[in-house]
Amino acid sequence: MEFSRVLEVNPSNGDIVWTYKSTPQDTFFSTRISGAQRLANSNTFICEGRHGRLFEVTSEGDIVWKFVSPHQNTRGTEITRQIFRALRYALDSPEIRGQLKLAV
Repeated sequence: MEFSRVLEVNPSNGDIVWTYKSTPQDTFFSTRISGAQRLANSNTFICEGRHGRLFEVTSEGDIVWKFVSPHQNTRGTEITRQIFRALRYALDSPEIRGQLKLAV
């Protein structure tokens, strides 16, 4: 069975301090172009690049929200939704402050 996981490693001693893997394990798998970002609220933002899925998990591993890209690519007979990289920004972050127009 192939599966992916996210590891947080203590750089000073190499110990694994946190792990995320899905249940069942084979529902989270990407052979390449993926990543993870620890957020200020202690959750983790995960980019499952091969399948175009972005999601946020709590420290307990519960999914808070998810998004699957509607954009499809075709490679031969395979349809993919690849996302190379993604970062999550807070609404008040300096990178996007004042640039979002929210519909109410």
